[in-house]
Amino acid sequence: MTWKSYAAVSGATVLAGWLASAPPSIGPASAPAQAEPPEAVPPSALDVEQQAARLQAGLRQQAAYREPDRNPFRFAVRPEARNTPDASRAPAAVEAVAPLPPPPPISLSGIAEDRVGDRVERTAVLSSPSGVLLVREGDEVMGRYRVVKIESEAVDLAPLADGVSLRLAFRP
Repeated sequence: MTWKSYAAVSGATVLAGWLASAPPSIGPASAPAQAEPPEAVPPSALDVEQQAARLQAGLRQQAAYREPDRNPFRFAVRPEARNTPDASRAPAAVEAVAPLPPPPPISLSGIAEDRVGDRVERTAVLSSPSGVLLVREGDEVMGRYRVVKIESEAVDLAPLADGVSLRLAFRP
């Protein structure tokens, strides 16, 4: 086929598509048919209309807007319970306790065991800001703590200022 035959076939295809997609022609308008007169409305239809009107009136009434009791996007002090028994039965207020001192900047890194005869001598490996410390029972740590006891899983330290014991264990 030559270019002329391609052009002829393409033109015929476009023309056929255009004619096939054209809207149908509109003929002369005919006179509308006469509608039959409406029949009498049954009483049940009137009842339905009255009910619909009553419901529409109820929908038009809107409740007054009020601020919600809680806002999940803001933090606030939790309100006290409203149905609490009288104040005489309330628990006594807890006395203010002095805050605990911050934990020492020391962590337990490991424990080494040496068998000397029948007994086991343990050495604790502690990590502190000043470096790695190897300590035994009775040694001072950083001039603030004394090693009281070394077990297979933990080390007990006592501050030099008072006798309150502190326990360092392996982190899970």
